[in-house]
Amino acid sequence: MESLQPPDTPFKIARKSVVVIFVRHRPNCEKAHFGAYHRGCDCPKFFRYSRAGRQRRESANTRSWASAEAHAKELEARLNGASSPASDSSTASPAAKHNAQATIAQLVETFITRKESENINAATIRKLRYQLSLFEQFTASRTKFYPSDITPQDVIDFRASWKSWGDLTRIKAQQNLRGFLRFSCDGNRQTVLDALGAIKQTRDGRERRKPKPLSETELKKLLAQVPKTFADEPQKIPLVIAFIKCAVSTGLACTDVVHLERRVLEAADGVLEIERRKTGRKATPRIDHALRDQLLTVMNGNPKFVFCHGASLPSSATGLWQTDLRQLFQDAGLWIKGNLSHRFRDTAVDFWLAEGCSMTDVAAMLGDTVAVVERHYADLASKRMADRLSKLPARTW
Repeated sequence: MESLQPPDTPFKIARKSVVVIFVRHRPNCEKAHFGAYHRGCDCPKFFRYSRAGRQRRESANTRSWASAEAHAKELEARLNGASSPASDSSTASPAAKHNAQATIAQLVETFITRKESENINAATIRKLRYQLSLFEQFTASRTKFYPSDITPQDVIDFRASWKSWGDLTRIKAQQNLRGFLRFSCDGNRQTVLDALGAIKQTRDGRERRKPKPLSETELKKLLAQVPKTFADEPQKIPLVIAFIKCAVSTGLACTDVVHLERRVLEAADGVLEIERRKTGRKATPRIDHALRDQLLTVMNGNPKFVFCHGASLPSSATGLWQTDLRQLFQDAGLWIKGNLSHRFRDTAVDFWLAEGCSMTDVAAMLGDTVAVVERHYADLASKRMADRLSKLPARTW
């Protein structure tokens, strides 16, 4: 009988790694009682697997179970191919090639971290994170987890999903997407970038963004509405009236008016020097002495700011003022779709043009470039020029 003893040369049976998906439920998750393997919630998904005799856990970088399953298959392929002999790049399997790459989800986080280090404001970072998270989820739904997987068809189809967004939002979203693709893609970079052609502004969008200054009648109606809208908050009435007069007189953006500092009002000639919060450019509007005295007497409990109490974040303070102004415009029957506080800026420019100010003067007072002012206020300038020409003397016979 043959011996059943093992041969002298020992051998090992290779054990394949198995990646298990589990969920870490949020404290308020309604599905937590179903356990760590429940598929029906949007809590973060994680992987568990063994490697070199040790159990490991890592984030799946997704809240979708379907996406996590696709990630798990890729991870299993990499783990089980890791012990095979190394091969050159021409013969390596797709899983082996991906082994040295960062995933789209990881690169999104790296890209956003880089933008944060460039001192990009929080509102822009929120939009960027939202838009790129949509892209990561879109590619994951097509089981594409690496930049090298992205094709021109993918970016075209992703852009086609923005149907409900406004034209400027789509234009800016494409700029953000192109920036991310330049950052993350390598061999396929130019092909996917070339697939994203220019997005044009729509006629409706251009019409909606045209300047809409308040007439003198509308401005008086709005000021008369202030005591009625804020009847339950009498301390707010003089503050809101002063805010409107300041915004209409200076043409400052809402956030710049909200954070107007008292020291700025000390200019003897009435020419204010204000560094715009959004662009950092200097605006130099002029106010008369009566309005300056009124602003200095406004009481809001803060020794530094005229309209901001200083107890909240800058973005929060601006948001609170915009909420109040929206209610005021609605009560006065003057509400229109768009940025209502920007109508004060339009009203200031309309007044300056009527008084004969040049575009260069207007740009200096607004803290904008001449090119931006000419592009945005060309229609107002044409209208005011027509009004002036109609009043010029004509030769009589």
